[in-house]
Amino acid sequence: MKRTTKTLLFALAGMPLLTISSTAEEKFTSLFNGKDLSGWVTVGTKGSFKVDNGTIRTTGAHPYPSWLRSEKEYENFVLKFSYKPKAWYEGGVLIHAPEHGPGSMLGMKLHLTHTTHPYGTHSTGAIYKAAAPLAIPLTPKKWNQIEITCDWPKLQVKMNGTLIQNIDMSKNPAFKHRLRRGYIGLQNICNSNAFYKDIQIRTLPDQEKWTSLFASGLAGLKLEGKSKWTIEEDTLTAKGNNAMAWSKEKFTAPYEFQVWVKTMVNVNGGVVFNSNEGKRGVEIQCFNTPDTTNPTGSLYGIAPASHLVSRDEEWFLIQLFNNGASAEVFVNGEKVSETKNLKPPYSGFFGFQQHTPKGHVSYRSARIRKIR
Repeated sequence: MKRTTKTLLFALAGMPLLTISSTAEEKFTSLFNGKDLSGWVTVGTKGSFKVDNGTIRTTGAHPYPSWLRSEKEYENFVLKFSYKPKAWYEGGVLIHAPEHGPGSMLGMKLHLTHTTHPYGTHSTGAIYKAAAPLAIPLTPKKWNQIEITCDWPKLQVKMNGTLIQNIDMSKNPAFKHRLRRGYIGLQNICNSNAFYKDIQIRTLPDQEKWTSLFASGLAGLKLEGKSKWTIEEDTLTAKGNNAMAWSKEKFTAPYEFQVWVKTMVNVNGGVVFNSNEGKRGVEIQCFNTPDTTNPTGSLYGIAPASHLVSRDEEWFLIQLFNNGASAEVFVNGEKVSETKNLKPPYSGFFGFQQHTPKGHVSYRSARIRKIR
């Protein structure tokens, strides 16, 4: 009997359990080969990241900002990695970061440092400026294992096996406006050093559904004025005199609208929504000159932007959350204007404006999605 039992246990030990475990591990894809930075793109300062003995090391090279981003964008995923701070360290891992703009505000940043001292939303393990960690189980100067699960609306983070973030992003105001797709990035901050290794990811099903306003090229737009309009690589550019480009399709609230904008110095542009025959609609101003009545992000003539967070010659993101009478405008992840007093109709065409003679303005990746 004993011999038979041992034989059975030995046989079972090599069968289904090992197969299941192996399959689960195969779902993770390594993002770092331990030899070089293949699969990654350095943004900003050269030499800010190096491969050091099978790890990625942040060098702290000047100037800020610089970061190392994945080649691919991700929406929902489980990300696992290990990091070890070397003495003093400030940095972190960016989630859903865009190519341009402040990644920690438009996407999210898991803030990582060398200390267990509690600093609220600036603590080790915080979602920077959004959510303080539930605990700080960091082991300074040693390897720390991190697991991030991002599966809208769930955001969970574990450090060394301890749950430090457990967020329903759909119910938390600090997360509702964040981008839900983008790059994964390692952040380099001046004079700050840390090591990263064992970086691997398991993708989860995408959920977001957007409608592109530039998918049909110029054929999908109605052009007015004397500007020269072009669309290349999802970028609409107007050069010349005062002009408008209107969508041929109407859109009805509630929705979120996004567009990246770049203006030349002192050029005035804007995005118009809820436009109908005989009613121009509401304009979101694009004017990056300080000390003006309606700087970038203003709901023109309705609610001036509270502050200016964009600059000429740099791409900045405008987000509009429109729910009928109410509208909120974010620029580069910061809310700059809002109103609850829009007049009907709460639907209409979108328009893209070039308002400065002999100027030019570009609009990229204009898109819209329904929201609740």
